[in-house]
Amino acid sequence: MINIDLNKIWKDPVWSKVIAAGLIFILSQLFIFIWGWISNLNFIEAYQKLYKLLISDYLIKGWFILLSLIAIAWALIFVVFKLRTNGKRKAIQLLDIPKTVEENKEFPINEAPTVFFHYRFCDAFPGFDSGYRWFTSSNDINNRLKILLSHPTKFNKGEGHGIVTDPIWWFRGSSALFIQNFEVLSRKKVLLNIDELKIEKIAAYRGRSYFEDFVYVQCLPDRPTGLYNHNQLTLKSYFDDYKEYHEEFGIYKNKLISRQEYDDGSALIRGKPVKVEGAKLRTRNLTKYNFIIAAKFSPYNCDEFNRNSEDYFIQLLKGEINFDSFVTWMKKFPKNINDY
Repeated sequence: MINIDLNKIWKDPVWSKVIAAGLIFILSQLFIFIWGWISNLNFIEAYQKLYKLLISDYLIKGWFILLSLIAIAWALIFVVFKLRTNGKRKAIQLLDIPKTVEENKEFPINEAPTVFFHYRFCDAFPGFDSGYRWFTSSNDINNRLKILLSHPTKFNKGEGHGIVTDPIWWFRGSSALFIQNFEVLSRKKVLLNIDELKIEKIAAYRGRSYFEDFVYVQCLPDRPTGLYNHNQLTLKSYFDDYKEYHEEFGIYKNKLISRQEYDDGSALIRGKPVKVEGAKLRTRNLTKYNFIIAAKFSPYNCDEFNRNSEDYFIQLLKGEINFDSFVTWMKKFPKNINDY
């Protein structure tokens, strides 16, 4: 059996015009037939009367009225077909809207990472000098992080000595990565790069020098996706020891798929293999988790922080040290040699 994709045919620049012209012709003939039947005229008499109408003079020529009606009919057919082929998309989406200026715009940066981060820090946490402040309200946390990590945090090019295109990073132990995007998913959950995070609280630390600023982030454990069968004893040991344990998965049209299915580019959906082009990669932490956000060339991007900070992060989660002890340890790091 031959399957005909009407949507594909309609989108074809040639066939769409042929179909539209054919529909207009059929509708016009139907109109003449109905008009002749109502007026008790045969087909030839109806055409003769229509011809007299076209060459007659009213306020405007009859032929001009007919052309206007055809144009209106064509526009209506176009809208109807577009609505049908686009399903639930709104009518305003029929317009082929180009990408926004923001999406197409090039973003150069001409500030050192520590300077750039300090300005963002001041925007998000204004009104206090050195020291730190806690924030525990979900709305407050989300609003301040949206300012701190507002677009862009990743740039197309850096202009000047010591300038980089990825000025803001997260750090934890030997793990670190630049921050490319931030999004509030709900009141209780945000998206940082590909990480879904349930943030419990944050602390904004403002150093005596601009390059010492950082934001401490502490997250609650999230629910498993249900895609994997975890060893409960292993999960409990990680949970009890406050070690990092996370799931990786994909999201395709609001459906969760396994990491392997994401890598394969195809997933079993309702028992059938389906291409999942455009799926988004996600991670979810199943244990409590913490890290800091700081400038790429902050004092904390160093070997000693890489070696020893994970122990401090775990002790913070266990309550074995307070935040003042953590800040005292962080103050010992000198200015980064790459920070100009």
